Amino acid sequence: MTAFEPVRALVRGLDVLRFVSENSRLTASEIAKRLDIPQPTIVRILETLIAVGYVYRDLDAATFGVTAKTKSLSSGYDMSSRVAQLAQPTIEALRQEIGWPSNLSVPVGRSMVIAYTNRAAHGLSMPGRLGAQLPMLATATGIVYLANLDDAAQKELLSDLKSSSDPWDSLPALWKGLKNKLERVKAQGYGLAEEQYLDAIYQSRLWAVAVPIRSNLGVEAAISSLVLRDAGDQEEQIERILPNLRDAARQIGREIDLDRGLGEIE
Repeated sequence: MTAFEPVRALVRGLDVLRFVSENSRLTASEIAKRLDIPQPTIVRILETLIAVGYVYRDLDAATFGVTAKTKSLSSGYDMSSRVAQLAQPTIEALRQEIGWPSNLSVPVGRSMVIAYTNRAAHGLSMPGRLGAQLPMLATATGIVYLANLDDAAQKELLSDLKSSSDPWDSLPALWKGLKNKLERVKAQGYGLAEEQYLDAIYQSRLWAVAVPIRSNLGVEAAISSLVLRDAGDQEEQIERILPNLRDAARQIGREIDLDRGLGEIE
């Protein structure tokens, strides 16, 4: 809990900046509708962000996007963490093999955080930025990470999730039959994102399949591949993608262990 009430104007400004960053080339009216903020307020916020150099206006289309200055906002965050550095070559090679981009996600508190992604670089322009927090129960990387924790760590994280007020942590439908789901995900070795989440975030334009990344110390992270819905039958796509995705996860796990001087994964 904070010592003071949040500054509403600042909160709104940050929400608009984040939304424009994730959904470029939208008009002010579209932004207002999606964020449920009055359009005059949105216009003032956008004009302020333009004045300080974080947003630009496309005069021909009356749409908005973020400038390179927004990169400075993350300069204090270690986006090139060691795991992301080690994984990058493997993830880029995976993209060439399967034809789809991937996210590398690491656990941070109750969420998974995208530590590396090549989706934007390969033309998949949808929400999912570097550093984004992903809910544990609703996403492919979250559920596969959770399923592969040891019993004590899994129990502790589930207890923490139960106390969360985030809808994606507390939605009853996500908890119904969760124990069986976690056992199934661990047994099959991969996880899929929940349809409710895909509907809400991506309007069901894509789906994701994820596998755990293990080191000799246990499950460390998860890697997902992102596939457009209209690419074909999901089961066929999973069967095609999984061998390469699992190979990539094993390779990243080996790199982590070698980097720590722990040798090959047993």
